[in-house]
Amino acid sequence: MKIDAVLGIILAALLTAFFYSVITRKQKEREKFNDAATTFRNKVLNALEGIYPITCSWWDQNLFPKFQRSVPIIETAVAEFLHFVKRKTAFDAAIKDYREYCQHKIYEGGAPHLTYKNIPDDHKPKTDPIEEFKNIVEHLLSFAKNK
Repeated sequence: MKIDAVLGIILAALLTAFFYSVITRKQKEREKFNDAATTFRNKVLNALEGIYPITCSWWDQNLFPKFQRSVPIIETAVAEFLHFVKRKTAFDAAIKDYREYCQHKIYEGGAPHLTYKNIPDDHKPKTDPIEEFKNIVEHLLSFAKNK
């Protein structure tokens, strides 16, 4: 009977230690993710200063070079944060969308839509370029929501 009691105590102690180590490891992983997510968000928002968050319904033409200049900065932030992302395929698609948007962003493409709201539909861009950019950036930042 004493051996069963001792084995029960040992088993209980081992289970407690195991669950404690799992919980502690999960907490540390969550803290590392949250720190990495904060760093990622800050790098993205710093790279997009002046063009995001969007504060008006148009962009100044002088801001357009900032789109292309932000791509390598954001790609570096993505590479650093990729280790923490579980949905890597979706994250890769989000950065690809961002890269393509910025590489094709030219003032002439968005200016008519922003300047003349009553352009016939066949000459308008299919989506509002500012709204499209906002959606792309928010989707990219959604991977860095704190846990």
